[in-house]
Amino acid sequence: SLWINNEDSLNNKRSREVIKQQIPALIEATRTISHSLYPVNLEKFGLILTLEALISNVNESLPIQLIVNHDYQKRQISFEVQIYRIIQEFLSNVIKHAKASNMLIHIRDTETSLALILSDNGVGFDNSILKKGMGLKNIDSRIKSINAFSKWKSKKGNGSRLIIILPIQ
Repeated sequence: SLWINNEDSLNNKRSREVIKQQIPALIEATRTISHSLYPVNLEKFGLILTLEALISNVNESLPIQLIVNHDYQKRQISFEVQIYRIIQEFLSNVIKHAKASNMLIHIRDTETSLALILSDNGVGFDNSILKKGMGLKNIDSRIKSINAFSKWKSKKGNGSRLIIILPIQ
């Protein structure tokens, strides 16, 4: 704008060069943001394989056990994105705050419901924190967006557990 339309042609030329140099970085940043908002691998490979990849990336710093019953049915991509993001946010909180030495992801699919149990053996937290943390609010809003029910169980020193039940119509 004013900076670019400067009548000083030398400044104008420099301004254009600076902008030209920044465009590739801006494009790459935009691409990174869009990929992080919509995990492409989820659509390609499904929830379970994408979770296995996430776990293998983290497993050295935090051993994670994934248990999935053999009856798991692939769901709509929008639903699987929400489940993936819930797990990702829980994992992020475990890494940042829990001081856990392991984590469990258990997915149980039945004729009447899908159950997701996330737990860790970390320091736990006071349940009054549930309404304060951004990560926990994020998890809660995603649970509501898929019309699921949830229950947090946590005690100081005893880790935490999140149970999510989605009734299937």
